[in-house]
Amino acid sequence: MKKYRFISVFVFLLGYFFYLVSEILSLPKGAGYFYPVDDVYIHLEVAKNIADNFLFSINSNSFDPASSSILYSFLLSLLIKVFGNSSYYPLFINLTFGILASFYAANFVVYQYGKKFALFFALLLQPLAMIYLSSILGMEHTLHIFLIVLFFIFYNKLASGDLKAFSYILIVVFFLGAVRFESVFFISAVIFVLIGQKKFKQGLLIGLVGFSPMIVYGIYSLLMGGLFFPNSVLVKSNFHVSDLESLITMLKSKFLSMDYIKYLLPFSIFYLMYAFSRYRNVKLQRVFEMEALPIIILLTSYGQLIFGIMTFRYENYLMIAYLFIVIKICDFYFKTSDFSIPKLFTVLFIGYSVVFGLFKMYWYHPVLYTDSKNLYYNQYKLAQFLKKYYHSETIVANDIGAITYFANIEVLDMYGLGSTDVAKYKYNNSGENDFSYFMGELSNRKNARIAAIYPEWFVGQIPKNWILVGKWKMNDFRNPNIRYVNFYAVTKNDIPYLRKSLKEFNIITSQDKSYTSKLLSPVR
Repeated sequence: MKKYRFISVFVFLLGYFFYLVSEILSLPKGAGYFYPVDDVYIHLEVAKNIADNFLFSINSNSFDPASSSILYSFLLSLLIKVFGNSSYYPLFINLTFGILASFYAANFVVYQYGKKFALFFALLLQPLAMIYLSSILGMEHTLHIFLIVLFFIFYNKLASGDLKAFSYILIVVFFLGAVRFESVFFISAVIFVLIGQKKFKQGLLIGLVGFSPMIVYGIYSLLMGGLFFPNSVLVKSNFHVSDLESLITMLKSKFLSMDYIKYLLPFSIFYLMYAFSRYRNVKLQRVFEMEALPIIILLTSYGQLIFGIMTFRYENYLMIAYLFIVIKICDFYFKTSDFSIPKLFTVLFIGYSVVFGLFKMYWYHPVLYTDSKNLYYNQYKLAQFLKKYYHSETIVANDIGAITYFANIEVLDMYGLGSTDVAKYKYNNSGENDFSYFMGELSNRKNARIAAIYPEWFVGQIPKNWILVGKWKMNDFRNPNIRYVNFYAVTKNDIPYLRKSLKEFNIITSQDKSYTSKLLSPVR
């Protein structure tokens, strides 16, 4: 039965190396590898500052924690400290944990349910959970997926009577709390289920261990002048909803979203039909004991849907859990050949899962196939410009990873991920309309001379005192929202130097046809 584990790993490696080679070949000769998402370079820059200054921040001169993964940033910083700086560490880490996740996920299915579903699982794992996607992106999500696999393995051992497995669960839960702050939903769900089983001591221990990385980080952040949660958690999430009307509006948007309709709704209906047909005459505590893992995953999913993000890569750790649960239900229904309505729906849901997995592969193909090239010709080129003309200065920007990693600059992030001042303002003034005035004042206070931003991200939010001096239009771009970069002089005195720098850089890169540059004649 070992072959199913190796089939699972082989399918992962097939997807991983296909896109790795494709992305390298899409770049200029000698460019190396560039990640499809800018966020990886945020991790790398934060890790570099941890290694150099023991400062969990994207800026070296202020506390601006742009990363929400304590564990991943510290793991990268350890590699930088020991082996020196390299942008390839995320590839190495993700390849390692991608192999481990694929191997042990298949091993879990073989051990738990035998070989009857092993091939189906091994072939459907990558299309649904997209471990190869997470690995190529270079983020912490592959490690997150691996930890979920370990949790399933050790929880099933605990449920089978192996009391020592609880110690391993505590270790896994600790790392889950450190790998992503959205694990708060998962840990809370585990506590809820253990309380439902009347295992109060275990629930308390899970809470203490799982939340401890977040609490330690929160205390550290407050002492450093930041917020309790990382900037990215507050900027991207819905934690700041403060009144009933906005809560209702937010819930309506979430439950009418395609993220809910395509991911969570079909799985919820399918699982509830199974649970009702199997447990309608069983006591609730027994249901919590028999269906602990599915209940944990469902509760986690709804927490993620309502308060977080459930698309692109953020849902992949849930998708592997869904697949585990589908296998569990198939094992229950297909022990006999008798026909039943629930068994029919199981077959239909399996068909939906296969079609949906193939659709995901098709949908994310252009992301992996073209976004490396897009990042190289956009953010990396912008980093080259900033490094040459604004070395060591404060730059107002909004896509902050590559420009901070490849150029020695301090960043003032208009979006808020990499600037605590902006994150605080957005968190405390979510309904206010004077953001442009705030940014104008803040950019002057930080002595910024230039703002290089995507105009589509900040319609109506550009400070009135900024002067548009030039534009870049990136050619052959998949994402229209990052196709244009506008260059603003923060004050009138900054216009001549910015204009001269853009003109000179255009001459230097005149052979580069990846973008079109346009200089304006601002009149104020």
